[in-house]
Amino acid sequence: MHVQDVTREFDDEGAYRDLREKAREGYTGSGYAWVVREPDQAAALTESMPDDVDDGRRALMILGRGGTRWGVPGGGREYGETYEEATRREVREETSIECELTGLFLLRDLTLTPPGEIASETDTPAIHTLWAFFDAAYVDGRIAIQPGELNGGAWFAAPPDEMYPENVHRATDFWDDYEYDGDPFEEFYGDADE
Repeated sequence: MHVQDVTREFDDEGAYRDLREKAREGYTGSGYAWVVREPDQAAALTESMPDDVDDGRRALMILGRGGTRWGVPGGGREYGETYEEATRREVREETSIECELTGLFLLRDLTLTPPGEIASETDTPAIHTLWAFFDAAYVDGRIAIQPGELNGGAWFAAPPDEMYPENVHRATDFWDDYEYDGDPFEEFYGDADE
């Protein structure tokens, strides 16, 4: 498992204050899942489909509204939920897919500091969140995206050109012929203490 300790300054005062309020109400982070569907779990082919369709292993990815990069489904932990419960709920809400979590592939301890112009205020603490990225096995369901949040969802047999760093990180172990030159986290998020 890959562990990251990341500290970043907020660049938006309003967003900082909104997240600080959410944290005071109980928000502590988010859970996400790299869901894998095995070939025998694919829906049966219709009669009009050729028999030689390749139904290899596939990974579930989502495309957020306004986004250009594919990511993993998931989202914020609600009060009283474990990260595992939040991850399964978010995957279900966003994609209508049921999954079973099988392990943890990335854990990010993210500290967000207030913007420079308000950092000197006495009530401007750093916000600490934990982001858990799980491996997961497909259990049931057909993709039906949450249109208020997503533009798309799909089962990928090969990596798409544009992915978030978490997907790039996981894809290098998932697809034998996929290689990434460089550090996707540093390129996307900047320096991170690991």
